[in-house]
Amino acid sequence: WILIGTHIVEVTAFVSPLVTGKGNVFLGKNVPTFKGTTIFLQNPFAPSKEEAVTIDGDSVLDSLSLESSLEPRTFFVESGQLLDIIGASIPTLFRLGSGIFADGYRVSLIKKDDSKYSVASFGDYQIEETCSSLIAKRYVRSPIIIYEFEACPFCRKVREAISILSLDVTFRPCPQNGYLFRADIKSKYGEESTFPFMVDPNTGIELFESDKIIQYLFRAYGNDVVPSSLTGGLATVVTAGLGLLPRLGKGSKKIPSNMPEKTLVLWSYEGSPFCKVVKEKMCELEVQHTQISCPRGSPIRQTLFEQTGRFQAPYLEDPNNGVSLFESAAICEYLDKMYGVQPSPIKFM
Repeated sequence: WILIGTHIVEVTAFVSPLVTGKGNVFLGKNVPTFKGTTIFLQNPFAPSKEEAVTIDGDSVLDSLSLESSLEPRTFFVESGQLLDIIGASIPTLFRLGSGIFADGYRVSLIKKDDSKYSVASFGDYQIEETCSSLIAKRYVRSPIIIYEFEACPFCRKVREAISILSLDVTFRPCPQNGYLFRADIKSKYGEESTFPFMVDPNTGIELFESDKIIQYLFRAYGNDVVPSSLTGGLATVVTAGLGLLPRLGKGSKKIPSNMPEKTLVLWSYEGSPFCKVVKEKMCELEVQHTQISCPRGSPIRQTLFEQTGRFQAPYLEDPNNGVSLFESAAICEYLDKMYGVQPSPIKFM
């Protein structure tokens, strides 16, 4: 008993600085030894670095008991989703389809080739969609970082430019009352800071103001010619704003969530109502994600076709759980159940 009591005193003397924040904290190799007793700060039951941890995405989906269909079906609208998809289509109508087509979009009829993605085929022929050679020739670069939120007409303009240029962009959602990325910008640049805000890690350029960001993107990654759909001044902002009205603020306000450890990947493009409802959900949950933009004519569609055997957007990849999903309804339900904070069944006084 004397020995046990001595060890308790010794362990308490070491652990208390960690708990109270006072004293020295020992990490790594500097783990102290007390009279033959070594204290390990790492979990001895955790898998070693040599052990590969395999995450079964199917098991994760089974555990969530998703009600939405997981089977990918082109232009399929889930039961109860019709009004949402109709509402998400209206912004595209007001913007006359801006963001749907890659810069320099062209269409032609070629001999049928099952190894190539095609939006449609007729007998022995299929439609081939291509774009500007500048867009088709993708360079190895880090994704541009954009701070923005879905229910903002100025942010919508920038998202259209990103889609037209078929860029890979990491979106850091900044909904109202957001305590992650919005708070970061406000604390760094002041409460009067506006969105969108761009950081290009490839050049070190940082920019506020949607028009400046758009001009920069087309100068750095396009042919330096901004399309007329984005140069209408007030008319561009008004049409973008009017198109968002039927969404009733979706994608503008923060809802309780848990931040994923790794950045999610979303194959998406501006102008698709199916992509929009997913983007709204990710914005409300403040889920950081890298968008692989795949508008009509982009060679990225072929990349996804080769990877999955089909092209359909949106397509979500979650490296945290090994989950890959088509179908907007299933993706939204998955995001809600995986990263949303569910209300407590217990009522507090």
